[in-house]
Amino acid sequence: MREETKEEPNNEETAQTAPVEIPQGALSIVEGGATPNDDTDDLAAIQATLDRAAEQKQAVYIPPGNYRLSGILVVKGVKLLGDGADQAILTSTAPDNGSIDVEGDGAVLAGFAHVYEKTVERGNGANDKNSITVRGATNFTIQALQITKSSTAGIFVGDESSNGIIKDNKLTGTGADGIHITNGSTGISIENNSVREAGDDTIAVVSYEENPKVTSDITIRGNDVGYGSKARGISVVGGENVTIENNKIRDTEMAGIYISVEKEWDTRNVKNVVVNENTIEHTGTRVAGEHPNILVYASQGNIDEVKFNGNTIADSVHGGIGVWGSGQIGNIYFDANKLENTQGLATNFKSGTIHSEGNIGF
Repeated sequence: MREETKEEPNNEETAQTAPVEIPQGALSIVEGGATPNDDTDDLAAIQATLDRAAEQKQAVYIPPGNYRLSGILVVKGVKLLGDGADQAILTSTAPDNGSIDVEGDGAVLAGFAHVYEKTVERGNGANDKNSITVRGATNFTIQALQITKSSTAGIFVGDESSNGIIKDNKLTGTGADGIHITNGSTGISIENNSVREAGDDTIAVVSYEENPKVTSDITIRGNDVGYGSKARGISVVGGENVTIENNKIRDTEMAGIYISVEKEWDTRNVKNVVVNENTIEHTGTRVAGEHPNILVYASQGNIDEVKFNGNTIADSVHGGIGVWGSGQIGNIYFDANKLENTQGLATNFKSGTIHSEGNIGF
């Protein structure tokens, strides 16, 4: 499948215009009985086309138009492809049962929009009301989608999913996290996505003590996130071997970058996180939250070997960088970072072994 050519990695229009090459022999959902731009339910026809494609080892094509889904659509090891998010639209009509579930090996979602006709409160956070839910899938790709609204998360990756790529997507108005990686998932790359107005964190890596495996080996690179999101920008709340680099994070109600072990959610330890060359601007805007632009926080467990290199941290509301908490915080490194236009304390280091060299504004 041909990938789009981009001039700017954080251009929010790329998710709408990315061309996708439709393989010869792809099965059309229209030929399978789906009818665009009317009030009929297309779920059964699209699901039958996907199931047939899996048997025939073919891709599935979404012709231009708006198709209605009354329930969960399951994509199991199949490529589901459209001509672009401004052309091919899947609309979920059940606000608490509208996820597109990704399973199996080698699934691809690319070049279409998924929207909810209406949403409900986040409530219990059930995955059935995510936009995309990756359930133990391997070698999957989610690319050039436009996700508008969801009752819970935009893209949720769980159940020890592995070796996935999430890139060039545009997410707006999710009820919970924009992109959420959890439940022991590993080897996931999250690149060049735009996340706006998320109901919680824009991109989150999370590991709970109840999970058999830790969420690990995650790369978060080149994303443009925040812009009215309700909680943190990019967070690691339990996890290992996470790289966060070249992202732009702006206008979140809580910390722009948040590294934590939380007793409240019984999350696992954090180890080996590298935070390189990001720009964090005007985050922690919630008055009662008092989050600095960057916060390292442990209320239980252990955080160790977290490295901040070459980041620009600007226009804070409640301070530049904080490290604190009643849990154990080990080695935290700051090298060649730049703090500017900071309200409140530039740095507030209450815990941990802090290594600082070549920083500006500390």
